[in-house]
Amino acid sequence: MTGSGVTALFENTVDGLRQGSEVAESLEALITGLDRSRSSHSAKDWRARVIPALRTHSLYPLLLEDPFVRHSAVRPRGYAGDAELLDFIYGSVNIRPRLDNATPLGRKMYRFTCSTSITQAVRNRLVLSAAEIDRLMTSGSRPEIMCVACGHLREAGMTHCVRDGQFGRFLAVDQDEISLDLVREEWLSAGVEPVQMSAWQLIRADAAQMQSFDFIYALGLYDYLSNEAGARLLRRMVELLKPGGKAWIANFVPGLAGSGFMEAAMDWWLIYRAPSQLEDLVAGVDKSMIASHRLFLEPENNVVFLEIIRA
Repeated sequence: MTGSGVTALFENTVDGLRQGSEVAESLEALITGLDRSRSSHSAKDWRARVIPALRTHSLYPLLLEDPFVRHSAVRPRGYAGDAELLDFIYGSVNIRPRLDNATPLGRKMYRFTCSTSITQAVRNRLVLSAAEIDRLMTSGSRPEIMCVACGHLREAGMTHCVRDGQFGRFLAVDQDEISLDLVREEWLSAGVEPVQMSAWQLIRADAAQMQSFDFIYALGLYDYLSNEAGARLLRRMVELLKPGGKAWIANFVPGLAGSGFMEAAMDWWLIYRAPSQLEDLVAGVDKSMIASHRLFLEPENNVVFLEIIRA
């Protein structure tokens, strides 16, 4: 897409949004156009030319009326993809005041931006993790669980296991103390243990001093980790499993429809991995620790999971 084509796309989107009746159609065309532009430009030109063109255009302030887009672009916690951003996707109660205070156009845009296949994939991975936690409970045991980069631990409210306190131990690990404050408020009384720790701190921790677990999972963290960090963290997760225990990591796949909008409008950048690239991280784990491993996709085919069973 040429520079004039990008400008025309932006102008058409402004017209559609201001009419009010064509919000979904206008945003869909914008998202498709930005994906096309992203694929037709070099990474350097995408960052240096197309993204600044959007952010200096009159369209950009309109897009920021969507509280979901604004939260991502402003980064109030100083980093991308924070727990509150995911709460917009989940429709959690704590973001409702910002929806109520948004403009009518902002609310219309939010209804569209949080109904895409990307946001549905985020909700799917939450549902899958909650189902796995409850599956562990049905075996008759009281599972010991660790969530790495837990955010607001929204899956807990979807499980009988956590709501009813039917677990042996549940560590909610995150580097963001603000996220952990909410976890404490909602789940400390149920027995969940919030632990402030970054991925690198977990990697470097003394494994011998940490209790072993039946299930360790990381839902969104790998979208931001390098291959080196991801491989080292996966190795540590497997080391912390009991025999027969299970580790899950999840990652968005390349070619994601809407990634151009995420980067240009929301300043939300991910590290994408194809299933084979995620599986490559298994090479960093001691083979004697692995009974089996497999890959699977959530229903939107946007997020791939790697599962390892400890020998």
